[in-house]
Amino acid sequence: MRVLAVSSPIYAHTVNAVPFVVGLQQRGIQVDRAMATPFVGTGGSVPGGRWDTGPVADFASSQGALREVSRRYAWLLEDAGRRLPAILELIESLRPDVVLTDSLGYAAALAAERLDLPWATFGDGPLHYPDEWTPPFGAGLPYRRERPWVWRNQVIQAASRGLIMRTAQRTYAEVRAGIGLPPSATPVLEAALSPHLHLHCGAPELEYPRQSVPRHVHFVGALRPPAPGSWQRPDWWDAVVGTGGDGETDGTNGTGLVLGTQGTLRADPAEVLAPTAVALSRLKLPGILTTGAGDPALLGGPGLLERPEGPGPQGPGRVAVEAFVPYEAVLPHTSVFVTNGGWTGVLLALAHGVPVVQVGRTEEKADIGRRVEWAGAGVHLPSPGRGTDPRPLVRALDTVSTDPAYRRAASGIAASLAGRDPGRDGAALIEACASRGIG
Repeated sequence: MRVLAVSSPIYAHTVNAVPFVVGLQQRGIQVDRAMATPFVGTGGSVPGGRWDTGPVADFASSQGALREVSRRYAWLLEDAGRRLPAILELIESLRPDVVLTDSLGYAAALAAERLDLPWATFGDGPLHYPDEWTPPFGAGLPYRRERPWVWRNQVIQAASRGLIMRTAQRTYAEVRAGIGLPPSATPVLEAALSPHLHLHCGAPELEYPRQSVPRHVHFVGALRPPAPGSWQRPDWWDAVVGTGGDGETDGTNGTGLVLGTQGTLRADPAEVLAPTAVALSRLKLPGILTTGAGDPALLGGPGLLERPEGPGPQGPGRVAVEAFVPYEAVLPHTSVFVTNGGWTGVLLALAHGVPVVQVGRTEEKADIGRRVEWAGAGVHLPSPGRGTDPRPLVRALDTVSTDPAYRRAASGIAASLAGRDPGRDGAALIEACASRGIG
């Protein structure tokens, strides 16, 4: 059996394919990779042929909101049109039994459809498949099932399909026609999702109830991308993680380490990390802030920050700034996770029973924060506050770090995630999908 894994041009989606690739290889299945460049993070741990399919997208200028979502999807479809000739040629030459891609992998999905091959998708964001109970994707609205809210959903979904996503829908139709596929009435937001097998990274407890979910949708748990093997604990580790950082809370502000992250897509620490540093200072909480693509120097790092306010109630409340710290190393010691809302980080925090404070409305991040809020495992903040006075973030961090209800809800999700494994479960389902074929 042979699987071709093709990524969309987004770094996180490329890396998130790795657990499935490794799981397939552990079952003795040959896997070839066609990834957007640059692809970093797996080293030699994922053997197999690799073909570059073009550059990774840079969406760092996004301001969020539905129209920005539409612009991104139109760009992704134009990009898919550019990649399709190479992907079609690659599939024809390799002749895989099944194609694996992510939920934005339009090029792979269209190529597989064109060549009459089964394909599987994995979802590393909010689950699509909307119905009248669910808020429209990208709107960042809460989940409510009372009749006025259902009407709201119906109106905004119709406006999204007919007006806001019109350009993206037209581009999708043009790309289909360009490779000889017939017209499709599928909304563009769901068009890349496989009708054969969709592996959703997450757990049912974190997803909104629907009137129906397709039977080929399976929840497979939290992604755990491999950490670079060269990482070592920095010099400040014991001073910060040892300061109340045992992942427990006793109702006082001084207990529990806070992990804050800007994610891999957005580089401006002013959005989440700078206000988080101020909030930690106000509350005298210890913390670790990871800048990802951003420069730690913009926050006074890398390394341990000076805290002129002096010690907090339970210790010095030290804060460190680094470009990168492996989630798996720090989350077992964490009480609260503050994030812009990347799905992989949120899932890993919840898999460790750590409640979440999600900040901001960029991309689909508010939709993720609303799901965390709905599940009772944290809060969503559209904005941390104004300038250097992030009072909403201070209040949210204080509440989540002291109210045990949030940790109980996060622990419940953790229990569900513990019984699921993307590499193990996803690989078995992909193998079964390939064996069934189409028809």
